[in-house]
Amino acid sequence: MSVTVLGSGTCVPSTRRSSPALLVSSEGKLLLLDIGSGTLRRLAETKTSIHDIDLIFLSHFHPDHCADLVPFLFATKYAFSQARNKELHLAGGPGLRDLLNGLQKAFGRWIAPEGYPFYLHEAKGTIPFGNFSLKTLPLTHSDNSIGIRIESPDGKAVVYSGDTDYCKNIVHLGNNADLLILECSLPEEMKVEGHLTPSLAGRIARESRCKRLLLTHFYPPCDEHDLIPDVEKEFAGEIIPAEDLMEIRVC
Repeated sequence: MSVTVLGSGTCVPSTRRSSPALLVSSEGKLLLLDIGSGTLRRLAETKTSIHDIDLIFLSHFHPDHCADLVPFLFATKYAFSQARNKELHLAGGPGLRDLLNGLQKAFGRWIAPEGYPFYLHEAKGTIPFGNFSLKTLPLTHSDNSIGIRIESPDGKAVVYSGDTDYCKNIVHLGNNADLLILECSLPEEMKVEGHLTPSLAGRIARESRCKRLLLTHFYPPCDEHDLIPDVEKEFAGEIIPAEDLMEIRVC
């Protein structure tokens, strides 16, 4: 299993960081965790075709986490070299169907999935997806925020928080994960409700007993601070600050 960071930033425009997106590759399957602005360009930079994506997971529906869903669906219909025929799964929290219906009302047939099998999953604990175990729990951010635990057929576990504040559900999802991916929006002194600071991310990693911790979703002030010492006060394991196009092997 591998994880490629496609976007380690937020809604704030940046030449360094695209909006949130992660590409998980395992057992011949490709899963997109969030699809914020800039995701399609980053996929192209990794030489990954949009037609090869098997599942898109939306942690919640704030624009910085789902803005490239519309161009993704549009591109599957109008790629001149080929059209998509591989099945596509779209998964997210409560209200996902309403979100897609609203987008289709705005953009019409231009983004209607056609020519390939399409499956929509409003996650209620688990998401059916081949031989994978995909487990979700609600997290503390918005009404439709969920985190996800991906267990591949070979037994490796990757957990992604999306946006969240500290809560027991993300600790539960992250239990003994091979890689725990947490947002770390702002330095300690800039804490805002609904988001993590370095020490809170470290606390979650410690309490979940994860093997490695990947920090992402950095607002610009994070690039002006050394976040790692505050994480290390809570967590003694490996800490990885995300950068766009970074690849992490999960083994």
